[in-house]
Amino acid sequence: ENARRVLNRARKALPAERAVWIAASKLEESQGHDDMVDKIIDKAVRSLAQHDALVSRAQWLKEAETAESAGAPLTAGSIARRTVGMGVDDEDRQRTWSDDAAGALSRG
Repeated sequence: ENARRVLNRARKALPAERAVWIAASKLEESQGHDDMVDKIIDKAVRSLAQHDALVSRAQWLKEAETAESAGAPLTAGSIARRTVGMGVDDEDRQRTWSDDAAGALSRG
């Protein structure tokens, strides 16, 4: 509970810091509050955009890989679902996503 309060204060003080949002999502996941993970990641993406914190699709996907390797698969999946289509044209989706998957597999 104390960690949640600290992270909530940090999110309010640093709304454009993605690490705080991701830490909050991982905390909720670790506490079994799976329903909160998607809500937090969705708010993170919106808050970062509102505060002009430019986070590229590649950066988000790297964060997803990091979360997965840290034992937070729900956070990783939520980040990927919410950001995989950012800046990808409809006609380029299959190629781009295939390249993303191949790259992720090669990195383990």
